[in-house]
Amino acid sequence: MIDLHSHTTASDGQYPPSELLARAAAAGVTVLAVTDHDTVAGLG
Repeated sequence: MIDLHSHTTASDGQYPPSELLARAAAAGVTVLAVTDHDTVAGLG
């Protein structure tokens, strides 16, 4: 599964980057795009 639209707590998401990645992997997501608004802080 691919998710090309997700947000972390660096923007308006519910989970910090590490938890978002863990939850996505547990759900079977193999490709994840972090699309936070106006920041790249969630990638660091």
